[in-house]
Parts: sequence; structure tokens; C-alpha cells
Amino acid sequence: MQLDVWQRIDEVFAGALQQEAAFREAWVDAACAGDAELRSEVASLLRAHEEARSFLGSTAHLPEADPGEAWAGRRLGPYRLLHVIGRGGMSTVLLAERSDEAFERRVAVKIVRAGFDAGHLLSRFLVERQVLARLEHPNIARLYDGGTTDEGLPYLVLEHVEGLPIDEYCDRHRLSVRQRLRLMLDVCAAVEYAHRHLIVHRDLKPANLIL
Repeated sequence: MQLDVWQRIDEVFAGALQQEAAFREAWVDAACAGDAELRSEVASLLRAHEEARSFLGSTAHLPEADPGEAWAGRRLGPYRLLHVIGRGGMSTVLLAERSDEAFERRVAVKIVRAGFDAGHLLSRFLVERQVLARLEHPNIARLYDGGTTDEGLPYLVLEHVEGLPIDEYCDRHRLSVRQRLRLMLDVCAAVEYAHRHLIVHRDLKPANLIL
């Protein structure tokens, strides 16, 4: 998505939030002036915004001692949560498996932690979920699905990449400096692609670069 297109989407989205709920849809229709793609993108962001408001107005009921492990064994739609594979500043990542009549697949499920009270960050999480769904790059884990738990916690279902952190991979395979630089060029290409689609990772480190 080009920067000027995103700026227009953001402009209409911000304007829509200033309108009373009863008149918002009509205002957006007028602002989009028949641009179906613009209308669709703004509607998607507005839905994410409402999800964030719903989350902030709800109370999550999860054990406080180890909220990550409390998810193990539960189901989110067709996905069965197995165990924690990572933790971040505002979320927990669990390995999960989908096993239904459609197909079988192992995935990573990223769930916002219960009690996380930074409203603007939650809104960003939900809005970026819409943008991440459009990313298609061989070196970026794909977003498969997303939703909200029964407790009102937003979550993402991502491609699970099995492998080693890039530094451990390089050391284990005794890669030369030239070979390591080639890998970093692939990393840079993926980052540049994300930046062109207005996504900033903010936590690039070897542990998050899996080979």
C-alpha cells in the first residue's frame, strides 16, 4: 500500500471517529465519495477500533500466577492451544494446532495479556492486525486468522516457523562472514517490504529471526 493511500485512509478514519455513532456510516460514505477500496479499509479500521473499546470495557478472568500456561489445552475456534513458546511486553505466544475437517496445521497464537491497560497500544494491535493480513513475503511469517477470546482478549493466528534463531543457526552451521551477510540481506529485504506497507517491527533481534 502506498504512503499517500494510507494517509487518506488514516485521514478518513480519524474523521469518522469524530462523528456521532448514528451518523458515522453516512459520513464515511460521503468522505469516500464512491471509492470502494477506501470505504472497505476505513470500515475495517472502525471495526478494529470497536473491538478495542469492547476489550477495554471488559474484565478478563484468568489466573494471575502464570497466565500463559493457563491457556494450554483450551480452544480458540478450530485451534487447540498446546504450550507457551514465547512472551513479549504485551502478549503471550503459544504453539497451537488446527485439526478439523478442513486441514491440519500447527500455528503460533499471539494473545494480548490479561490486565494490559494501555488503551492506545491495544488499539494499535487491533488496527495493525488488519494491515498484517495483507503482507505476503517469503521471509515474513503469514497471518492466518485473528479474533477475540471469550474473555475479550484480542489474538492473532500466525504461521509457526520451526527452526533456530539466526545467530545460533549461523554458529551451528559455521557460516562464513559472507554467508552471514547474505542472510542479513534477506532480513533487510523483509524489513524493507514491511516498511513499505507501513509496518515497523520495533523488536528486531536474533531470537525473532528464525531459520
